[in-house]
Amino acid sequence: MSKLQLLRRLLAGRKLQHSLAVLVMACSVALAVCVLLLAEGLHSGITQAGKPFPLLMGAKGSPNQLVLNSVFLKDQPVGNISYTQLEKLRANQLVAQAVSLGFGDNYKGYRIVGTEKDIFSFQGVGSKGKWLQLAAGKAFAAPGEAVVGAETAAKLGLKIGDTFASVHGLVANVNAKAHKEQYKVVGILKPVKGPYDNAIFVSMESIWQSHAHHDDADKEITAVLIRPKGYAESMQLAALYSKDRDVQLIFPSKTIIQLFSIMGNMETLLRLLSGAVLLLALLIIGSSLYWLVLTSLRQQAVMRALGASAAQIGKLYVQLGMTLVAGGLFGGLLLGHGIYALLSLLLQQGAGLYLPQQLLPAEGALAAAVLLSGLLCSVLPVWLLSRRDVANAL
Repeated sequence: MSKLQLLRRLLAGRKLQHSLAVLVMACSVALAVCVLLLAEGLHSGITQAGKPFPLLMGAKGSPNQLVLNSVFLKDQPVGNISYTQLEKLRANQLVAQAVSLGFGDNYKGYRIVGTEKDIFSFQGVGSKGKWLQLAAGKAFAAPGEAVVGAETAAKLGLKIGDTFASVHGLVANVNAKAHKEQYKVVGILKPVKGPYDNAIFVSMESIWQSHAHHDDADKEITAVLIRPKGYAESMQLAALYSKDRDVQLIFPSKTIIQLFSIMGNMETLLRLLSGAVLLLALLIIGSSLYWLVLTSLRQQAVMRALGASAAQIGKLYVQLGMTLVAGGLFGGLLLGHGIYALLSLLLQQGAGLYLPQQLLPAEGALAAAVLLSGLLCSVLPVWLLSRRDVANAL
């Protein structure tokens, strides 16, 4: 009988036990891989979403809430500010471009973003091109015209020339009363790989008309997207508004870094958890192999009587252990990437975050660590039992 046939027979001898060991190993590896991929993917997706926002101005309140609402299109607005704040910014020599943002309405759960035509020429600091680019149609030029994000158009089936009415609020509500004003789709954007793929852009005049703000004194906006002329100018602007009582001016990247800090603590906890589960899986395989060797002393004695050496028998059981470890490792890598792909899709649909599908160098280090640990857990029980006299089992 060949070594491969012997190995197959050993594997088939305890199918349930071996299958459970491989399953636990696969789940623990999948957890570790998922933690690694999510940590890197979320960092990349959140950073990508924040790139078009060098500076933000909004009402006094929580900077986190301002970033969540204006950058990620989540949470409630902090409040509104006067349109005169935008006019002051545009008159400031430190500012290259300032564009208003207004929130408060939605269409079937997709946020209506009140803004100005200038947003289609807006270019973030260090960006090589315009942030929002048209795939079809044109930019809005009058109240009642709308430009829809790539995901919004795809999911709602909106086409050039379609009309719709928005409702008040930031989430879909079947009981909400639609505004009387109708919007006509005049443009569809190229994907930006961020939350604004799920937005609908209209003019600020459209927002003011639907909310009956006709006087200049009543005109309000939610936030201002600002591109300073340079880094030094951005710091001067931050200092200028640091003690303002009505508005706050923030660096979204700074808030995002703070968010990463919170995520880093969670990531450390998850890595410790996945490491503990992985260690448990290795111990299960080691103990499984120990009991297999212990309960097969008679078979070992027969093999010794037929001419097999102790080293050959020990090598066979080590190969068995490594087969279980390798099977769990390979299955775990596939399962981990599968779960990550599913979570990426859910985050893309629910939060507009685009997580890259990638292979990380850390996965290679993880695989090497698992194989080395698996080798140790396979060799150790075989070595301990090799010191017993198998002849007594005959």
